[in-house]
Amino acid sequence: MIEQKIREIFCKVRDKAAARGICASFSLHREKSHLMRIGNNSVSLNTSENLCRLDVEVINGRQTGTHTQMGDISSVEYVEKALELAVEKARVASPKEYAPIPVVVEENVDESVQYDRALENVEPSFKGDGYQKIIQTVGEKYNFSGSWSSGSVELYLVSTENRNEAYHLGTDQDFNVVLKHPEKKWELINKQNGWRQSDFSADAAIKSFQNLLPFYEKVPGFKPEPGEYTVAFGAKALAEVLMMGSFTGFYGRGWEEKQGWTSKNQLGDKILGENFTLVDDPACEGTYRFGFDLAGKKRVKYPVVEKGVLKGLLYDNSTCARYNKPQTGHSTGSVSLTMLSGQDSEDMLAALKGKGRVLVIPALHYLNIPNSSKGIFTGSSRFNALLVEDGKVVSPIFSSRVTDTFASVFSNLSLVSSVNHSINLSNTYGRRAPVAYSVPSYIVAEKVKITDSADSF
Repeated sequence: MIEQKIREIFCKVRDKAAARGICASFSLHREKSHLMRIGNNSVSLNTSENLCRLDVEVINGRQTGTHTQMGDISSVEYVEKALELAVEKARVASPKEYAPIPVVVEENVDESVQYDRALENVEPSFKGDGYQKIIQTVGEKYNFSGSWSSGSVELYLVSTENRNEAYHLGTDQDFNVVLKHPEKKWELINKQNGWRQSDFSADAAIKSFQNLLPFYEKVPGFKPEPGEYTVAFGAKALAEVLMMGSFTGFYGRGWEEKQGWTSKNQLGDKILGENFTLVDDPACEGTYRFGFDLAGKKRVKYPVVEKGVLKGLLYDNSTCARYNKPQTGHSTGSVSLTMLSGQDSEDMLAALKGKGRVLVIPALHYLNIPNSSKGIFTGSSRFNALLVEDGKVVSPIFSSRVTDTFASVFSNLSLVSSVNHSINLSNTYGRRAPVAYSVPSYIVAEKVKITDSADSF
């Protein structure tokens, strides 16, 4: 649990504010973050941060005021100063068109089920040694680059609505290394993530590269002509497509404003294939588990799509207030979206026997959305892409662009892996708010549109 001194400071200010009739919430966000980057086979950046943020929100009728302060929580006066600034901001704020919903911590929470002290305090030398082992074993004739983010997040939340307290402590990491041929310019990538230091393995990265290198070194690349193909998307590509599809199709704000690709649908409509099921499951080990959101709502398993049928939308607190919807526990960037596994072999090549020609695309580069209302996404196969025929690898693939719709891809799944992988989708450029999706290790979609291919990698 959080230090007793900080807990007492927060609770004292909260209780004094409640006695004055102030509607307020107080949250602490504390992070330890470390980032290492490598370029040209050596460390190019090695930096760390230890940050503490205090966020205060005050609701005065239809007026709100928020204030954030950076620095250690040292005294009651420090928090009271932030409160008074938020009170003043609420006093002069323009009224909203709707009545904001106060933060209510539904029950006491004290969670640290995904916390690893070793990862929180990992030495830079551990990361440097890991990269060095990969580079020296695979071969220094290649050019290696990559990044490795790791750290911890603490969240502590109270409000004047009751005396409950919610606390979260967790660790996460996101590792990647890219191998580039200095003349031929093709690139291979290995990514790993998890919440324990032991989730990283240099040997796993080495094995991944050594399995792919013979094809890239010895076999000419294949250029797919524009058209429709059977495509096997790896877990990384799947998770990123699913993240964009969720943002533009399964969030309440976009649906209410008729901006998303599901806006024409209602709950209960069949929108995707029978073998597609998506849930937000904060108990799923393959995600970063948060038991409460920043509105104090207890997060529970929440169905989004069940066997292709739209079951639920994800609403943040302000959207609930604006459109008079019940809270769903999604006032958070750290959702735990999980696509349920299928019944097909964990061994993708074995599953592809008899499928004929298949483009295997483990990851998509520069993924974007040309049209969110139609659910059109686009991205290029840059890393590790292979042409497979009847379950046998034939050649690497030149950079090829996928441009299709979420509805088409997820309505035409012929194979879904029986094993799920955890994929880190965190944004490392803002405050630390780790998010990971749990998705099948691969899916195979029919009639996927390849709209362009390069003449090289």
